[in-house]
Amino acid sequence: MKHRPELDGLRGIAILVVLAAHTGVPGFSDGGGGAGVTLFFVLSGYLITSMLLAEKAKYGRVDFRAFYIRRALRLFPALAAVLVVVVLLVVAGLMPQEAREGVDYRIVLAGVVCYVANWVAVAGQPIGMLGHTWSLAVEEQFYILWPALLLLGLRLGRQRFALIVLLFIFADTPYRLWLDLHGGFMHVFVGTDTRGDALLFGCVLALLETRWNLVVGWLGLAGVLVLAITWPGDPGLGLQILFIPGAALVSTLAVAGCPSILAWSPLAFVGRISYGLYLWHGLVIWWHLPWPVAVPLCIGIACVSYFVLEQPFLRLKGRFGRVRSLSGAAPAPEVSSGPA
Repeated sequence: MKHRPELDGLRGIAILVVLAAHTGVPGFSDGGGGAGVTLFFVLSGYLITSMLLAEKAKYGRVDFRAFYIRRALRLFPALAAVLVVVVLLVVAGLMPQEAREGVDYRIVLAGVVCYVANWVAVAGQPIGMLGHTWSLAVEEQFYILWPALLLLGLRLGRQRFALIVLLFIFADTPYRLWLDLHGGFMHVFVGTDTRGDALLFGCVLALLETRWNLVVGWLGLAGVLVLAITWPGDPGLGLQILFIPGAALVSTLAVAGCPSILAWSPLAFVGRISYGLYLWHGLVIWWHLPWPVAVPLCIGIACVSYFVLEQPFLRLKGRFGRVRSLSGAAPAPEVSSGPA
């Protein structure tokens, strides 16, 4: 699919919302990062589905092996560096006390490496300094399941399959309510089954090739900002069932009507480094630095991570971008997503 720099800018807004909420920028609520993460989810669903559909339409099939190798090259190098730093902090005894209390980092590290950190948290194990990796787990589990489900669903036709996906999306809200009433507050907040509706909204946008007026996009962005200011910080309050679907809906509007002005190069650059920025900020915030210090520090670390660590592996992705139809075609494009 054709690269759309305004979506990089939208990703930049998503990570800046997360960063502002987690570093204590005035006006943003403690839980406001949830709005940014939900916007990431919708973007991921949209971009990955668009890429897979473009590859299937042009070359007649999807090269699953190449897809998963590209995902690994995109995601794992920076994550591995973060895990090494966490291990060194634990061994050297330099980790903040509150990040150590009640945390078995052997279990947590295994969960993060296997991309099941969200389910480790649901099981009641605190995940400490790696708490933000729950969203990476949700996205990776989506990457594992969705490509095959998409190809199967396309046999029904795009519109019919999109309708089926919408039915699953709308079923998620009563399911979250049921979990909430039975005390599953953490499950509601970090479960793949409870946060997957945002990813699926993005998938539906791609299936239906939805592009709305930029007014819709601005309304969506305004909704994301309102939620970033008002989202409650404690999942135990049980209010996530109201904010999670709301964030998914306004994020869907933002993606469907994404204004072209978001292609502004500084904002688009922040979007391109958003994965590393998300990973490293999750460590920095445990030192409770003032936000005027924490924000530029996180961006600086993310820039180093992007140019020194991530870019060499991103260049390798081109070797796994070729999928051949029966007639022998050239490479399919790769699309980045996420914070993941």
